[in-house]
Amino acid sequence: MLIRRVALILRIGASLFFFASLILLFKPELVAGYIGFDSAVVTPELRWILQMMGAVFLVPALLAPVVAAFAGERGLRQAASGMTFIWLAIATLMVFAPVKWGNGKFSVIAIGYLFSFGYLYALRGRRRNS
Repeated sequence: MLIRRVALILRIGASLFFFASLILLFKPELVAGYIGFDSAVVTPELRWILQMMGAVFLVPALLAPVVAAFAGERGLRQAASGMTFIWLAIATLMVFAPVKWGNGKFSVIAIGYLFSFGYLYALRGRRRNS
């Protein structure tokens, strides 16, 4: 059961990372506006940083489905533990982001904590008799 839960959450999270990375790579000003940045502060430097973040998001987006498909239980537990902290860090950093509070900021925080707690729930079903 642990394998199925973790693999499912890894695949869903990977698809979310993939779509976020595509939007960050090709339309970073859309993401900046959604998060809550004013259009006046969206400089070429901020666009570049958001595009780099999109490139970094490709790593879990491409590796998580591979881990979900081919890793054993131990590998899935380790991947889920790492992804728990990644999602937790994204959500917590967004709480302290210097942007106004709005729907975009709330949704990123909610999704981050939702995935983090989803991984923790999936890891709850560890092997009992080993």
